[in-house]
Amino acid sequence: MAAALPKAWKAEYAKSGRSSCKSCKSPIAKDALRLGKMVQATQFDGFMPMWNHAKCILNKKNQIKSVDDVEGIDALRWDDQEKIRNYAANSSTTSTATATASSTAPISDKCAIEVAQSARASCRRCSEKIAKGTVRVSSKLDGQGWYHVSCFLEMSPTASVEKFPGWETLSHDDRGAIIDVVKKGAASKQETSSKGSKRKIGDIDMRNSKAPNLDGSTSEGAARSKGKLVVPCEPNSSSADLHQKLKEQSDTLWKLKDELKKHVSTAELRDMLEVNEQDPSGPERDLLERCADGMLFGALGTCPVCNSCLYYYGGHYQCNGHVSEWSKCTYMTTEPVRMKKKWKIPDEIKNDYLTKWFKSQKVKKPERVLPPISPQKSVGQSPQQSLVGEALDKLRVCIVGQSKDVADEWKQKLKLAGAHFSPRVTKGFSLHI
Repeated sequence: MAAALPKAWKAEYAKSGRSSCKSCKSPIAKDALRLGKMVQATQFDGFMPMWNHAKCILNKKNQIKSVDDVEGIDALRWDDQEKIRNYAANSSTTSTATATASSTAPISDKCAIEVAQSARASCRRCSEKIAKGTVRVSSKLDGQGWYHVSCFLEMSPTASVEKFPGWETLSHDDRGAIIDVVKKGAASKQETSSKGSKRKIGDIDMRNSKAPNLDGSTSEGAARSKGKLVVPCEPNSSSADLHQKLKEQSDTLWKLKDELKKHVSTAELRDMLEVNEQDPSGPERDLLERCADGMLFGALGTCPVCNSCLYYYGGHYQCNGHVSEWSKCTYMTTEPVRMKKKWKIPDEIKNDYLTKWFKSQKVKKPERVLPPISPQKSVGQSPQQSLVGEALDKLRVCIVGQSKDVADEWKQKLKLAGAHFSPRVTKGFSLHI
């Protein structure tokens, strides 16, 4: 199966001082906030970040369209998270306002009228050649395109052609002919509107009814997306409370990580992780993240699939183990199992800060508040609905290295589409999960 595409941007604190900003060409200092634009790598099959100073990106316009496009934003300090969120919100507002202003600008500012100097141009509407010496209209809305006057007025019957640049250069006869075309079009439009002013009762009923429209949306305050009904979120105190909880949690985590970095060595961090049965591998930054998570919320249990260690990343907990010599474990969850006991400090560690912290910790620890799932991610067609009707009767699937609950869930979904299952990898199987 093809790997999922990465997000458009990646945010982190520089791990070293070796990288350079692609915008200003100056070095990015260690631990400085940097934003990487994910691009297709040329030396290997995958994607790589093109790093920039955060300020170099945030000083530009329309770079980050949405917070959902930024990987690792929840691992940043709260102030840095807010900078990116505010930038994305302002960028979205600015682009919407620009599009609105562009759409409401007078047509006369975007068009021109002239006499064709040759017969090479073709009308964008009817695709026929525009004869030399005839009047033509250019539209800058869709590029440098030419139209017959009649074709242009069919598309924009309210356009004031006498205000177009180039009108004064036309001859008296050409102006009169164009005015006649405009009057004829206005008369036909008025006649059509008078005939079609009476609306059918059925149309009125359909407009006023609460039944779903053809596109699946309803006239009430609910939105439907690909078969799943989603009630629009209204601003209330719960979202503000969640925002405040995430802020306090982020500040607490970073305060603890700063103190650990100041008072505890890397070797002591590894010893703490080992005695609490957590993964002790990786750089200092990963060790600080795992220690802070365990000290505040409790030691994590092992992966139910491969019994490896879990770690937090991107709003969920995932496994870093392998189910076989060739396959990585793909287990992830938002509700990990926590050990109901205190975070241990190795006896051989003689650290005043850790000793003081150990005496002050409580057995019952709070649950970690996870960032909410974006509506763009949560709204969508359910797996069962997306599979029904697909021709998968020739697909032979083998599920290996998954927990029983996950395997049963996949079997139930794929059986709806007619797939067949094999207990082991054999000749002729189509898909390995």
